[in-house]
Amino acid sequence: MEKDGSRTKTENVVHQYKALFYKDEKLNNRVFVQGEPGIGKTTFLTKLALDWCDVAISPNQEHKTTFSDVDTLKEFKFLFYISLRDAMDKREVIEMIKTQIIDSIYDGDKREETLNLLPQILERETCIVAMDGLNEWIDRLNKCVIPLLGHCYIKCVSIITSRPWKMTDERIKDSEINSLIEIEGLIDSEELAKHIIHSLSTGNVKTHTEFMNYVNERQLRHFLTSPWLLTVLVNLWMNDKVFTDSLCQINCILIDILFKNANAKMGYFQKGNRFQCLYNTRFIQQQIDIFDALANAAFNVTFTSNKSLVFTERELLNYMSEDQLKFCLHAGVLTKRYSFNIEPWDAQFSFIHETVQEFMAAYHIANSTQDLLTHFETVLKCSVLEMSQTILYLCGLDCNKANKLINFLVDDKFLKDISCGRRLYIMGLYDREHLETFQTFNFLNINVFKSKHDLKDDRARCVALSVLFQRMVIAGCKEAQASGQNDMCIQCRHFSFISSLNESESSALKVLLMFNKSDVQSLILESNVLQISEILTVLKQSKHSLQSIKMTVTPEMNKALHQTRIQEMHITGEIDELSSGVLPSLSKLTILKIEDSIILEDILLPYTIQYISLFRCTCTALFTRRLLAQLSSFEHDVHCVLDDVNVTDCNTQQPFQSDLCSRDKISS
Repeated sequence: MEKDGSRTKTENVVHQYKALFYKDEKLNNRVFVQGEPGIGKTTFLTKLALDWCDVAISPNQEHKTTFSDVDTLKEFKFLFYISLRDAMDKREVIEMIKTQIIDSIYDGDKREETLNLLPQILERETCIVAMDGLNEWIDRLNKCVIPLLGHCYIKCVSIITSRPWKMTDERIKDSEINSLIEIEGLIDSEELAKHIIHSLSTGNVKTHTEFMNYVNERQLRHFLTSPWLLTVLVNLWMNDKVFTDSLCQINCILIDILFKNANAKMGYFQKGNRFQCLYNTRFIQQQIDIFDALANAAFNVTFTSNKSLVFTERELLNYMSEDQLKFCLHAGVLTKRYSFNIEPWDAQFSFIHETVQEFMAAYHIANSTQDLLTHFETVLKCSVLEMSQTILYLCGLDCNKANKLINFLVDDKFLKDISCGRRLYIMGLYDREHLETFQTFNFLNINVFKSKHDLKDDRARCVALSVLFQRMVIAGCKEAQASGQNDMCIQCRHFSFISSLNESESSALKVLLMFNKSDVQSLILESNVLQISEILTVLKQSKHSLQSIKMTVTPEMNKALHQTRIQEMHITGEIDELSSGVLPSLSKLTILKIEDSIILEDILLPYTIQYISLFRCTCTALFTRRLLAQLSSFEHDVHCVLDDVNVTDCNTQQPFQSDLCSRDKISS
């Protein structure tokens, strides 16, 4: 977390528990651990609890801890592990500890006595409160975004896991985050594969080397960072199942194996089936009514006013018969768990994994003949990022319905936020080296910023939203391709080829760009993924719609930009032809940033300009005077930013020393 409020990935690998629990020798009161689905968030907290038990409570010399600093765990007298998916009806941490921990250990007077001691323990003793699955929890009063734990418990460290989309919630202020840690996946996927294969081996011996060869031959290695996906892939491979890099297909084959375990009848789908992911299954076709009922249940328990990953038998029987429910339990697609403090008929049911539930919900949307958008309108208004995993699967099942759902979920506020994020990126105001200079500015009356504190929070949030949204669309494109969607028609109007994209992501984004080349609204080109001919095609065919652009200009591109409707422009390189002929023709231009350029000629700006920035440029003193004179002639305010600009004498080309006096209407 930077001082300006931005979130920067530091590349600092966490090797010790101390890095989680302390900052500058002081306790981190609230640590968020974010990660994609199946990446190991729950496993991490479980391992933390086991490490604490084996090291801090009953030392075990043979126990191998996650991190090396064993003594750090000994500093914590208590550890409370809370599953937030099992706390949907609770909003206070003390309530959760009571129902999930104290009630399961004590009864009668002892339970009451321990409950009375709990506030004193939290206040006086150094404790760890591990809360798993913030994205799976909703406050019943819809007021809190994080479970309530009193500020008086200053000796408590809260470690909260979540999916990344939840961290963009504007109610989570940066001041509430002491540390934000990301789980990126497995350190040694081959070692885990070896252990899983060994545990599953019976008569026929298969080796992890054979598995890795299979994965490498089919270019599936990118799946192996996720413990969940690696476990699934090993199981499929051990069962001699052929699979590709389609997540929809992997889920179908997994469910097919589970159905087989429940003695399902064998049957095959015909080639004409609209869902290609079902084609290689053998035990779903004859049980398609159970599969459809399971999908109906997944959709309805996921997208309700009380979204939950844990539900009762009474809820499930609204969508499937008792026999179908028994089959799903026998197969292992659903699990059933009893608890001592609830009645047997209210036992807790859940899917084998949250991603399976999301896939089945997506299948129901794709398979339904009804318009289910009305369901989201009348029952639940989800955010598009909250549904990103379901949308990913829907792209692999039915791109048209995926487009409709995305367009429905992307409301005006979300569009405004991601538009603001792109604008900040175009202006270069998310570069942490230069951000502090601009903290007090309210550029272009961007109304999402109301105070300096909100500016820092919202700036980071808007950029994060735009990045996460594009990541979701790229993942959807890759899934559509992998799932054999012949008419891959994911609609997209904004394209950011930023340096952080890997080769696979850049290739998928390029496919999307060329599919939507006639309706592009923003184009950010930081990497050399596109050929000049491809860029020119996009510029010409999207001339009517293009609003924002960042790129290195060439003479050919200068010509293509003439008389476009661009509003925000960030250009790099020589701009002589652009400044003399193109800029005056851009009648909508409000933001202009020029980077790494030698400017010898005057820049003729359109009257609409509101912000101009020169960054790492060289220009003459005469040019600078004329630029300021031109800006001062406008009747509206203009922000002029000169950052690392080398001003030279017109004749000698030596650095020019002078005090530039700006008029009231010019800020620099």
